[in-house]
Amino acid sequence: MKQIFSSGGGTQSTAIAVLIIQGRLPKPDLVVIADTGRECSETWQYLNEIVKPALMSVGIGVNLVGHEWSSQPKHGKDYLSHNRNTLLLGAWTNQTGKPGKLPGFCSARWKVDAIDRYLSHKFSLTKRNIKKWIGFSLDEWRRSQRIMAGKEGQKGLIRLPLVRDVPLTRQQAIQEVEKMGWPLPPRSRCWMCPNQTDDEWLDLKLNHSKEFEKAIDFEKEMQLFDPLCWLHKSCIPLNMVNFSIEPTLFDTGQYCDTGICFV
Repeated sequence: MKQIFSSGGGTQSTAIAVLIIQGRLPKPDLVVIADTGRECSETWQYLNEIVKPALMSVGIGVNLVGHEWSSQPKHGKDYLSHNRNTLLLGAWTNQTGKPGKLPGFCSARWKVDAIDRYLSHKFSLTKRNIKKWIGFSLDEWRRSQRIMAGKEGQKGLIRLPLVRDVPLTRQQAIQEVEKMGWPLPPRSRCWMCPNQTDDEWLDLKLNHSKEFEKAIDFEKEMQLFDPLCWLHKSCIPLNMVNFSIEPTLFDTGQYCDTGICFV
């Protein structure tokens, strides 16, 4: 069975790369990372400048899985279901008169499906003959339980290196990265992700203004399909939101439905 490290490009995935380089985790057969086409630029900058060269120094390449490997609908709107009747994005809605969260399937379509399709076509690897590494940490027990309770987890096809092999919390993962002398890795996320916290939105607005403007435009495009969907939980236009610091994904465990983003 092939060992496939499915990197998210974020903090925990960076820690796994560190542990591989240090020999505290075995070398995987392949390292893959999905490009949704909407990932924040700081993720790619860190990956290309820090992580990839370090992994290459121990003979490990990183396979970039482009967005063309995701399931692209004929209508051309990749954030809509195949028949255009459902948003794949877990946006917020005020359809009932108060803010609520729609279910999200974008992570599965844009990342999981894309990587599975890529591995099948490029390496003739199917779900049955790979063990996929995912970078959940000890403090993400809800997400860990959810994925291990799924079909792949029950069949022994999922590996959680930071839970089972080298148990680490997210803060401990950060410390391992810092011990390498590397800068703090960014949290992997798409610039239009509705699961972002206010401090992440504020960072995007202040430090990555072009991506924030793209998110504003994306929200308007999405509302052509559903006028009552929003990227922020306040259910007001993104450019009118007064962002405030709030608990993160790791404090609340309530944001990501599929559980593979932000690692």
